[in-house]
Amino acid sequence: MTEYDDIIYIERTLAGDTNAFSVLVERYQSLVFSLVIRMVRHRQDAEDVAQDVFVKAYSSLANFRGESRFSTWLCRIAYTTAVSHIRRQRPDRAGVEIQNEHDTCEADDEHSLHEERLQQLQRSLTQLPSDDASLLTLYYQHDKTVDEVASITGLSVANVKVRLHRIRKKLFEEIKSS
Repeated sequence: MTEYDDIIYIERTLAGDTNAFSVLVERYQSLVFSLVIRMVRHRQDAEDVAQDVFVKAYSSLANFRGESRFSTWLCRIAYTTAVSHIRRQRPDRAGVEIQNEHDTCEADDEHSLHEERLQQLQRSLTQLPSDDASLLTLYYQHDKTVDEVASITGLSVANVKVRLHRIRKKLFEEIKSS
């Protein structure tokens, strides 16, 4: 999976091969969903927003200029779509619904302690504002560079660095006090 592969599938899609876009969807669906779920915090809404992201990407694919990686361009669409969703979100969706796939693990004491720390971190992450959670998701989970995160979020590089530092510090203090 390379940037070159993405360009080939983009060109094939633009030439009328709609099946070529499905390869891009499969390739980036977990990236988009993980960013969106961190922001909207409700599974059903996240699925709807993620689907909307790919519809928007498909319909504006001709506007992709290749100035950044396709994944960065797609994350920018995901970020702005999720922000729009949050702005018009109903108050009854304020709850958090993020599943921890490690909830059912049974292991020795060391593994249990590790799992407890992961769960504590997960709880702390769900308490972050969606903007902060999305920054962490992009930077740590999806290995985006600071420049890419800045491009996706519309923040300056310096602002991304400062916010990541403050978020890490806040998480550390929150976990330490728990």
